[in-house]
Amino acid sequence: MSDYQRVLENGIVSRDGKLSSGACVWFYKKAQGKIFLLAQKRAKTVHNGGFYDVSAGGHIDGEETPVEGALRETEEELGVSIKPEELVFLCAYRTEDKIVYVFISDRTAKDDVFTLDPGEVESVEWVPLDEFEKFFEKQIKPNLRSDKFHLEILKGTLENK
Repeated sequence: MSDYQRVLENGIVSRDGKLSSGACVWFYKKAQGKIFLLAQKRAKTVHNGGFYDVSAGGHIDGEETPVEGALRETEEELGVSIKPEELVFLCAYRTEDKIVYVFISDRTAKDDVFTLDPGEVESVEWVPLDEFEKFFEKQIKPNLRSDKFHLEILKGTLENK
């Protein structure tokens, strides 16, 4: 696929001609009259180790679309296979060096069994949305903490579910 085709399909190419974008997925579920978000705690051996992060996410590989990247990262990090129709596009935002595509997935009626990649993910935790800000204030990885735009959209969207 040419750089031109990548731009047409995915919207972003870095100065060196490579795709520069990421995809992340937030799992949520409704239980006990509340909404919960799934947060993953990064393995201590990786970048941002010991901090919490989105449910799953990472770089979009060269020929992938944002949806394909989100599905692959979910499978790699959580061991859960989801279908494209289980993802809902939430937003895209720009950081200094990439565009991040953010998706949500309702897991309320799902019986997900997580098989975590120990090289990337130490554990996962369902966090009540009403405790979201307090939980993430100090425990979320630093660069995600600064991406308040996407976190505000996530919280506002889920509060209206």
